[in-house]
This record gives sequence, C-alpha cells and structure tokens, in this order.
Amino acid sequence: MRQLYQLESQHKNCSPQERRKGRLQKAPAFWLAMKRRAEVLRTDRRMLPQSSLGKAVRYFLNEYSALVGYLRDGRFEIDSNLVENDVRPSVIGKKRWLFIGHPDAGWRSAVVYTIIQSCRRYGINPQEYLTDVLQRLPSMTISQVRDLLPDRWKLHQVQTATAA
Repeated sequence: MRQLYQLESQHKNCSPQERRKGRLQKAPAFWLAMKRRAEVLRTDRRMLPQSSLGKAVRYFLNEYSALVGYLRDGRFEIDSNLVENDVRPSVIGKKRWLFIGHPDAGWRSAVVYTIIQSCRRYGINPQEYLTDVLQRLPSMTISQVRDLLPDRWKLHQVQTATAA
C-alpha cells in the first residue's frame, strides 16, 4: 500500500488523464501482487478464517474490484479520506447534538453547520458569507433568496470583482 500511495503522490498535481496514465504504468502490478498474496493466505491452513487476518483477507478479496476501481479514472481518489474529512465535524457533532436542548435548536444547528460546510466546500470564508447574507436578507423577496446560496453567492462575488 505504501508503494501505491507513493505512486499517487508522484501524480498528485497532474491532469486526470496524466494521473490515470501514471497509475496504469505501475499500480496494476502492485494490486495483482497483493491479490496473489491474499489468495495464498486464504488457502493457508494456519490462518483461521475468523481471525483478524482472515477477515482482512476475505474483505480484500471480496472488495478487490471496488478497491482497484480508482484506476479507471484519474479524477478518482485512491481512498475516501477527503470525504471523511468533510463529514467528520458532522459525525463528531452528532452525539453532542443529541443533548442540544430544545428540538428546534438541533434543526437550527444543523442548518448552520450545513451552511458553514457548504462555504468551505466552495472556498468561501464563512464569516464573510454570513455577514453579507445576513445584511442583505431582510430586504430581499422570497424569490431572491436562492441567489444567496453559497455557490450562487460566490459566482456573484466573482462577477462583481471582475466587473470592477
């Protein structure tokens, strides 16, 4: 696995096409070697199927086609770390939110966290976004509110900066 991650780091700043091409040069051989080793381990009578290693080998062989799926497209990541990092605040907060107090407070907190995460995803400073939106919101009609969503807000900011 270390070799696969080293290969990924070599192609980190490449285009998706170059990244895929770089992966296909070496990664399939690493994956095939790991698969062969797992198959040998699976047939080894000394390894108990319900042991930690037995479960890991079975998982690896059962999920092999999904694990190598990232080789099909250079836009795919080798792992789900980016997604896990994005959802971590929500997962950690989930237990805390059980004791948030009033039922409406939980819903309101979820809305605020969603807005903040959306801002981060679009590369927007959440404080700048909320300051602007909360100042403009009282004078807007319901049909204009959609323009305050983070993706549209950012587009408007870029257009305004370009026009100036």
